[in-house]
Amino acid sequence: AGGGYAEVSSGSSYIQAVGWDDSRCPVARTLLTYSQSENPKSPHFSDQTRLYAGERWVTSRFCEKDIARSPDLRVVRVHERR
Repeated sequence: AGGGYAEVSSGSSYIQAVGWDDSRCPVARTLLTYSQSENPKSPHFSDQTRLYAGERWVTSRFCEKDIARSPDLRVVRVHERR
C-alpha cells in the first residue's frame, strides 16, 4: 500500500456485536477495521479505520423498519429482460 498506509496481512478484520432489547429486531454494531476500499481516492479508503481508532461502530440494520429509516437507503429495482 502507498501513502504511509500499512499493508493489512493479519489481525481483526470484520467485527460484529449483536444484542437484543425489548423489540424483535437485533441491535447490531459492525466494523471493517481496515475499511472497504484499497483506492486512496475513495471515501471508503480509511473511513471505518478512523471509526475503529475512535472506538466507534457502524449501525447494522436487519429489520425492515430499521432499514427503511436508514439515511443511506437506496432502492434499486432490477428487472429481468424477457
